Order: sequence, then structure tokens, then C-alpha cells
Amino acid sequence: MTNIRTAAARRRAVLLASGAALSLVGAGVVYGVLYVRSLDFDERCERGLVSGGGQLLETGASWLPPDAWCRFEDGSVSTTPFWALLLFYALLTAALWALTTLARARNPQPRPGLDWQSGRGPGW
Repeated sequence: MTNIRTAAARRRAVLLASGAALSLVGAGVVYGVLYVRSLDFDERCERGLVSGGGQLLETGASWLPPDAWCRFEDGSVSTTPFWALLLFYALLTAALWALTTLARARNPQPRPGLDWQSGRGPGW
């Protein structure tokens, strides 16, 4: 019985580690694409290659997620579409969940301070 549980635990750990690695690689690829897109966006705004309403007021950039923007009189224009931000944060969240679950699977002992155990509750 112990060998079956050990084999199942190893398979689960391999699957979780694979999922975490794939999620991290995916988040890294999306981060790289967003970074490359935002490299020269401020220069393009200053040269007038980006269409915006009115006069250019300011340009800016952020590193997480990599984004560059230009603020015009009528609004701002950004390099990063909403779907890319959603994909980046979803992949990052999936990687963190998988890494946390993998850490918990490697050390299944109950944590101090948690008194509740399955099947031994007060009966409600």
C-alpha cells in the first residue's frame, strides 16, 4: 500500500512541477513579447508615429508588466492590450499556485495552529 501511495505522490509531484514550469515559461514568453513591444514606444510617440488626439503631454513606462504609454490631450495610448495583461497575470498566478501546491505536496504534515482534521470535526 505504501508503494502505491509513494508512486501516486511522485506522479502528482511531477505533474505539478511540469505545470509550474510550463506556466513560468509561458509567463516569461508573454513578458518578453510585451517588453519588446514597449522598447521604443515613447520615441514613436514623440515623433508622431502613434495616433492620438491632440498634443502629446507625457510618455511613461512600467516594468511589471512591461508597458509604455503616451498621454495625449484626448486620452492615453498604451502598447499593452488588455488580453495580454490578463494572459500574463493568469500564467503568473497558475505558476504560483502550482509551486505552492508542489511545496505542500512535498511536505504533507499538518501545519502548527491548524486544529481541524478531516473527519474529526465537531459534527456539524
